Amino acid sequence: MKSMNRRIGIGVAWNMINLLASKGASTVFLLLLAKFLAPDAFGLIAMTTVVFELANVFVASGLGTAVIRSKSISVLDLNTVFYTNLGISIFAYTAIFISAPYVATFYSQPELTSLIKVMGLIVFINAAKIIQSAILSRDMDFKTLMKANTIATLLSGTLAVTAAYCDWGVWSLVVLMVSQALISASILWLASSWRPQLRFSGESFSRLFAFGRNLLGEGLLSVVFQNSYVLVIGRFFSAEITGLYFFARKINDLISHQLTGAVQQATFPALSTLQDDYQILKHKYRQIMQLMMFMIAPIMLLLAALSFRVVDLLFDEKWLGATPYLQLLCVVGLLYPIHALNVNLLNVIGRSDLVFKVGLFKKTVSLLLLFLALPHGVIGIVWSQVIASFLALLPNTYFSKKLVGYSLAEQLRDVVKPVFAAVLGSSVAGLLASVLALNPYLILLLTVCCGVFCYLISSFWLRAEGLLLIFDRLSRRVERE
Repeated sequence: MKSMNRRIGIGVAWNMINLLASKGASTVFLLLLAKFLAPDAFGLIAMTTVVFELANVFVASGLGTAVIRSKSISVLDLNTVFYTNLGISIFAYTAIFISAPYVATFYSQPELTSLIKVMGLIVFINAAKIIQSAILSRDMDFKTLMKANTIATLLSGTLAVTAAYCDWGVWSLVVLMVSQALISASILWLASSWRPQLRFSGESFSRLFAFGRNLLGEGLLSVVFQNSYVLVIGRFFSAEITGLYFFARKINDLISHQLTGAVQQATFPALSTLQDDYQILKHKYRQIMQLMMFMIAPIMLLLAALSFRVVDLLFDEKWLGATPYLQLLCVVGLLYPIHALNVNLLNVIGRSDLVFKVGLFKKTVSLLLLFLALPHGVIGIVWSQVIASFLALLPNTYFSKKLVGYSLAEQLRDVVKPVFAAVLGSSVAGLLASVLALNPYLILLLTVCCGVFCYLISSFWLRAEGLLLIFDRLSRRVERE
């Protein structure tokens, strides 16, 4: 157990460094690009992402996750997955190329045709690096993954900002996304000793796809669901409004999704070795849930309370229209770790079939709410996301209780203390921001510091489990030294 804790701890540490380095750099480049570009440029990119994200789901097809999860994997398995992904990527890009003019007509944006055809190349690039990423994840070599992502982010960001400075407009965002995928894939190939051989096995494909096919279905549902908001907003509203929504969602995803993903990526290979011991698995997931919510709750709620000042200071007044969307999406981001960890738990124990069924139910409800909200404008659409996120707690936690005994009530008890403490801290920060008459940058610094201090004091007073776990780990390390 100590060995398992150490492996998870090292993996999470490297993924956190990856998050701070690569995603932190991404945020900086996003800030710089927002200074140069107008919201409608982000809107056009948002419209194109729907197409190639769908294609990327087909390329991944759940086989990469199946490789990571398998207790043993052969060279023949790796070759089979590689050539399967490569074949699917050819099919996917062909579909993208043919559909590009029709997508442009759907949105009434002629410029989308060429944008989609160029950005579709990312499908090939991502297909080429899936095996390398899977092998490194199986070996828990997150240090190499961190280096690849960080270098790719820094180089692609520099290229994109240079392109924006040279008045490339929306194409600077294309430069960012394509070059980041290409550089990352190149580094992973250089770092990995595995090379494809001309070998393919129908048995390997059938065995791995038996697990991956459900993830493919869930992935398709997730992409359609996540991008349905952009699709609907882009179809019925302007590119500028689409860009404001996309921008707000991007900031939310950079924090909630990436932080949760960093922990999931580090814990999934290790926890997969415990897939048959439900008691220990539940114990580990409770700890992960407590730690995740202790980290994410204050970030999301402080961002919600101070969103107007953050956008006003770090961006430009042309982006202030994104703040109402950002505030509501912060609530969605607050709940995201609960959803993601429950789905991850089902994947660890090999029940990808349940992941697909639960996903189908959730997405159906969410899409129904989306279309009911359409007459109420974009703010109504974002509210539908908040409502859908709360409703999704029920199906997401149902099978966690049934399979490992981790019920919704127990999960809420694990997260209520950090959320309550974060509400107190963000309320203090928001109140101070409204009454202080100082330099705007100084106000932001003071309110964040006061909010964090209040959060930590409240967490200590409430004896939040996440804080206690951190204290326990630190005290044990001090005792060993």
